[in-house]
Amino acid sequence: METNMIINNRSKVVILGFLILCIILLARCTYQNNYNTKPSIQLDDKVNVEEFNANWDDDTDDTESIQNAIDSLIPEGGTVYFPKGEYIIDAVKSIVLRGNITLFFEEGAILNVKPNDKENYEVLKIHDVENVKIEGNLKIVGERKRHLGETGEWGFGLSIRGSKNVYVENAEIEDMWGDAIYIGSTNKQNYSENIVIVNPILNNNRRQGISVISAINLTVLNPVITNTHGTPPSGGIDLEPNSQTEKMMDISIINMKSINNMGQGIIVSLNKIEYSEDHVNIMIQNISRIEDGIRVVIPENLKGLIKIGNEYKLNRF
Repeated sequence: METNMIINNRSKVVILGFLILCIILLARCTYQNNYNTKPSIQLDDKVNVEEFNANWDDDTDDTESIQNAIDSLIPEGGTVYFPKGEYIIDAVKSIVLRGNITLFFEEGAILNVKPNDKENYEVLKIHDVENVKIEGNLKIVGERKRHLGETGEWGFGLSIRGSKNVYVENAEIEDMWGDAIYIGSTNKQNYSENIVIVNPILNNNRRQGISVISAINLTVLNPVITNTHGTPPSGGIDLEPNSQTEKMMDISIINMKSINNMGQGIIVSLNKIEYSEDHVNIMIQNISRIEDGIRVVIPENLKGLIKIGNEYKLNRF
């Protein structure tokens, strides 16, 4: 009898211990799941611009509809999807990007700029924000051939200013009144930082393929830039700060192809940052496909490193 009671008691202890262990494990799993929940950015959040009445098969201005799609995802962020088709854009209003937003363009999705008479405009405006991606196959067709005015040179496809962590892939931009891509500063931040531009194809833009005015940690990889002409400088890529406070730090241009750009393939013009306390750092690699030349203007009182191909243009610290 005593033996049976001892066995039964031991069984109860084992069962009780097992139940306690299950409770502990369940509590631990619940704690870990709550602790590991991803904060703020919900990458699965996705909207289609068609849900906001952006119609690619008509002549209606789609700017407001696209903006509403972007704004619907803030502040957490997410992805705005553009199906194949042509979207009419009022670049004077601009499509304003928010932080933590990805635009994904299906192949064949085109942003077609409405004619205007303004001296300056921006199709995609990326100003004072962080964590922006443009993925897929963006194409912007500017209104250079249909522009209604005669003055100005600042009609931009992508305008990246005072922003951080911006990634752009496979952007094809043509016929802009000014630059295909502009990278610079705002009143809030006098540089853009951690910018990656991959495989851009930029053709027949009026002022520049890419203007780099102020940047820290910029990479331009495999750009193809052709037929820039119309108003000076007309460069493929022009590295040219506007003031002494702007930055030219950790700039890499890799494997560029440029043909028939009126003001040469690459321009490095740094007079405006003479006496700057910041050291410049510019590396231009694999230059054999730059068919229209490279021009470098370096002031006497500037420190840093500029290497073009295997040649050091500046090595002064």
